Amino acid sequence: MNRIIEQSKNKAALYCRLSDDDEQDGTSISIETQEKVLTDYCKQHGIGIHKCYSDDGYTGTNFNRPDFKQMMEDAAKGEFGIIIVKDLSRFGRNYLQVGSYISETFPEMGIRFIAIGDDVDSARGSLDYDLMFPIKNIFNEYYPADCSRKVRQAFVTKAKNGEYIGAHAPYGYRKSADDKHVLEIDETAAAIVVEIFEMAAYKGYGYNKIAKVLTERKVLTPAAYRAKQLGKKYDKDPYEWNLTSIHKMVENEVYLGTLVSGKRRKVSFKSKRIVRQQRDAWIVNTGTHPAVISEKLWMDAKQTLGTRKHESNTGFDNIFAGLLRCDRCGYAINATGKQGDTHYYMCNTYKKKGAHRCTSHYILDREIRKAVLADIQDILRMVQEDKEAFYETVMSKISATETKNAAAMQREARDLEERVQTLERKYDMMYEDRLSGIISDTKFRDMAAKCEEEQRAAEARLQELRQSIEAIGTQDTAVREFIDAAEKYTTITELDRELLHTLVDSIVIGDRVRTADGIQQTITVNYKFMGRTAAVGAA
Repeated sequence: MNRIIEQSKNKAALYCRLSDDDEQDGTSISIETQEKVLTDYCKQHGIGIHKCYSDDGYTGTNFNRPDFKQMMEDAAKGEFGIIIVKDLSRFGRNYLQVGSYISETFPEMGIRFIAIGDDVDSARGSLDYDLMFPIKNIFNEYYPADCSRKVRQAFVTKAKNGEYIGAHAPYGYRKSADDKHVLEIDETAAAIVVEIFEMAAYKGYGYNKIAKVLTERKVLTPAAYRAKQLGKKYDKDPYEWNLTSIHKMVENEVYLGTLVSGKRRKVSFKSKRIVRQQRDAWIVNTGTHPAVISEKLWMDAKQTLGTRKHESNTGFDNIFAGLLRCDRCGYAINATGKQGDTHYYMCNTYKKKGAHRCTSHYILDREIRKAVLADIQDILRMVQEDKEAFYETVMSKISATETKNAAAMQREARDLEERVQTLERKYDMMYEDRLSGIISDTKFRDMAAKCEEEQRAAEARLQELRQSIEAIGTQDTAVREFIDAAEKYTTITELDRELLHTLVDSIVIGDRVRTADGIQQTITVNYKFMGRTAAVGAA
């Protein structure tokens, strides 16, 4: 038994590694050449070879490499007693970890370490007093760090110049044949993109419903469409759309002709951790390529999706889903039940939290339909009779409230920006506490999840405010676009979901009030650009 152990101790594991980072520093050689150098060294020095371990295509900045891990497992079993590499950079490029392995781990395991090119051999004595050893390790780490910095700089420069730097063009576009950093519209796919935004904006469809419609129509998914364009095989179901794909498309500003880069970044070239950047750190370039959709369609889709709720569980087609709001608490008014042959709605706050939080705001479906239909008919009549007079009337109303609304939104936006910065600092402090052992991994994950959830909500609201503030300055265009949209509806006798989401922003329901004339209830129809009030007499 002792003889077998002694024989294994005199055998060597040869370790080779190569990655793209190594190729960029101009000093690396192929796996085959490394193996020959190591084999020749063993022959010259009478060292037996146990096995050659090779990691081709793995970075040296960490030790999460399959053959390296296998080598360490075999070393723990005592299958060899020597590890030989061409030079220290082949072993690794993280100077702290390299030093730890060579100065602590290997001596404790009884492993002799040899780096041929750097003249390192632990059998000659301790490396602790070799001043060049840590310096060599630091220089080995410098190369991937420098490569990472140069690559990042190149990407940032291209992004700031408005060049597209993605591997593939977004669905709806293709890369220009003359310049791969320029996007051109792909008319076939772009038509589907427009349809997706219109389904969200004017039909009130959610992400799942849009995905279902496209799947049923057998429209190729973005991945399948790209594979077809490239003449490649696609193994998955080519027509199976999912809500994630739809959500990413609706959130992507590229369809407005805007390129956004730098939303996320790696903590460092040695870490896989990705952190979100604040919006003011993003690289945003507008007008870099043709837009697929209009600003108005983008805003309408975002607004409708932001307020959309699921249809009533009573099973009827709730065309007002996502539009109804309580005038007291500001929350949604939802379809709740059925009375006789018609459904009715109630305040969601009242239903869930009781009368001490809000009142019922009970109203029948037929009452809302009657009031809103009459008001929309009145609007359409004014547009058709004299659209210029209608335009002047609306613009005079807007100018009176525009300044006040903008100031309030600016204040809220500033408060949210400060809160987002506070949350970023809070996350960094928690991460440092976790590394220092002040808090456990479990506690960190719980706290970080709550912090990230609040940050996402704050950033989403901040984006809404910025868009609203920007939209205030474009009211003239908005009114003209509303008139164009209204002119499409010459005569209407009943409401539908598409009409409502095309013209209406929200419908605010007042509570039922007993007056000398009987029970009254106020409905405020807020159109895409102004508010009008209609009174409903309720029995």
